[in-house]
Amino acid sequence: MEKATLSFYQLFTLKVLFGIATAMMFTLGGDAKQASWIAILLGMTGGLFTYGMYYHLYRRYSMQPLTAYSKEILGKPIGSVIGLAYIAFFLYGASRNVRDGVELVSLSYTETPGLALGIILMIVVVYGLFQGIEVISRVGELYILLFGTLTVLAIIALFGSGVVMEENLLPVLEPGWKAILQTVRDETWTWPFGEMVCFTMLLPYLNQPKSGLKVGILGILVTGFYLALVHGLEVAVLGVDRTGRSIFPFLEMSQKINVGDVIQRLDAFVMVTLIINVFFKISIYLYAAVIAATDLFTVTQNKVILPMGAIVLATSILFTGSIVGHVVQGSFVLKNIFPIFGAYIPLLLWVGSFIRKKKGS
Repeated sequence: MEKATLSFYQLFTLKVLFGIATAMMFTLGGDAKQASWIAILLGMTGGLFTYGMYYHLYRRYSMQPLTAYSKEILGKPIGSVIGLAYIAFFLYGASRNVRDGVELVSLSYTETPGLALGIILMIVVVYGLFQGIEVISRVGELYILLFGTLTVLAIIALFGSGVVMEENLLPVLEPGWKAILQTVRDETWTWPFGEMVCFTMLLPYLNQPKSGLKVGILGILVTGFYLALVHGLEVAVLGVDRTGRSIFPFLEMSQKINVGDVIQRLDAFVMVTLIINVFFKISIYLYAAVIAATDLFTVTQNKVILPMGAIVLATSILFTGSIVGHVVQGSFVLKNIFPIFGAYIPLLLWVGSFIRKKKGS
């Protein structure tokens, strides 16, 4: 593992930027309609419980990533297989986010091949990883202040434009609790809160191990409330039907800003913000895969960053041929694959750690 340390604030900023990245870009909790914000908050609650498992394992097996203590709990053969599975999962997560970024930028650069856009994005990500997680986290420290300021200004501009229609959020419980809870189970619990299993690979870098629970809870709460606010605003501005049909509702909502015919057409600024957020998410996914590989194969990080970056780029282009296929595939893996890595395997390790503790091993 890299010899690096992360402060409380640095890890907090990475968790927030990771959590909001693509979750604010696409429709989240759309099946819950007006109650999407409720589904997000309930998903956040589930995320707090899963993070509790991550923290318990981190404290019990201090200074070790998930791939290391899985071998200790389940034995080297089974633990190694799980480690390999997590490498594939992290690489797949990174590739999906590269594709998300490519599809977003393609809206402005319609004549530029997606491969070219993906290469540019991955060059920046790989360069950042070569610099190390401390450098990425320091950039995050500065950027999150700018991002927070822009968020406040954007909300003020939306209300100043007179496009926020609170009646679009009513009746709040029209979809019914069954639809809301199903949305939590199939989507908002896993995305983005279940994806934070990536931080089981970063927690060993925290310079104050006892603050791991606090930083995790705070990061999840800020992420959850921010996403609930954003998606509630999208429904209030665009309406339920239009929000559900839109591929990038946040971008479409920003196009409604028009304050006195002076402040308007902020699409370019919004797009830059979204792509920077995606950069952090790709970096953390890929970095988690790199740490897992160095732990399993005892190689240096710099030897695997470039090959893994190439794998991520290739799979981001080859796995699906269109944005529609990309979204459909995403819905399937969120419901069926991500819970396995975000909750079920950590739960298995959590139970296994208790069994070993009772046996005194």
